[in-house]
Amino acid sequence: MPGKHINRLETRSGTFIDAIIIEGGLDEARYWHQNVQRPYIASSPNFRLDRNWNWPRLVRWLNTVELLAGRNTAFFQINVNTSLGSAFPVGQIFVSDGYPFFPDQRQPSIFLWFLAAAPADALRAGGLPDDLKLMRPLVDAAIQFSFQRGYDGRLTLHAAASGDRRNDIDLYTKYEKGVALIPYGKRSFLISWLRRNDGRYFYADEKCALDLTAKLDYLR
Repeated sequence: MPGKHINRLETRSGTFIDAIIIEGGLDEARYWHQNVQRPYIASSPNFRLDRNWNWPRLVRWLNTVELLAGRNTAFFQINVNTSLGSAFPVGQIFVSDGYPFFPDQRQPSIFLWFLAAAPADALRAGGLPDDLKLMRPLVDAAIQFSFQRGYDGRLTLHAAASGDRRNDIDLYTKYEKGVALIPYGKRSFLISWLRRNDGRYFYADEKCALDLTAKLDYLR
């Protein structure tokens, strides 16, 4: 069902929970920062690439950067109801709308700038299952937005390197094996005049996007 967002999430134990994809803004970014980022991610003893991210600043700064480049941005959250009946964000993405598609830069795509999932202790605090599968649904949100924008599901992203070899390999493997995106490799030294190709770029072309969409149709 290209262009249709998921409406439930699966746990690693095989159960399901209702969910909704919302398009947010600064208010939603601030809520995440106060209720997820600061208490659970910034203070986490475990490695997290997003440990020092400030989502309100990221949303404001990248919105300005992309507007100067003639592109729009979008910010999406996956929300679920807590045990108290209130909505709680379990993951979010920030994307550029109309970014040149790496394999064919004449075509537009969605570039997934930032992705974050709530850690297990944040989910437990909301009375939610702490084993939610979130990475594929978050990438899927960007792919469905690409379909909605008329880009045939085309998606590009960069698996940012932290400098920690083990974690860098783990993130790369999640995008390649877990999500099943296509590695861009080092076929081109420059991604664009501003971006050097470090071998950590991924994309979904039209066929890949349809395949990934079909694999998550059971959540729509």
